[in-house]
Amino acid sequence: MTVPFLEVAPAYLSDTTAADVLGPLCDAIGEDLDTGLATRRYALTGVCCALHGPVL
Repeated sequence: MTVPFLEVAPAYLSDTTAADVLGPLCDAIGEDLDTGLATRRYALTGVCCALHGPVL
């Protein structure tokens, strides 16, 4: 199942507002909010490190 994170929290929403919107969705699908926000960042940018953070 693919969850369309950008449909739930479109790009025009701030990260704070996106967290408020994605929180209930992540709870419903059994995912933590950090992963939901990272998935949204990846969908916005297409940069793989958005999923895991920068490699130092």
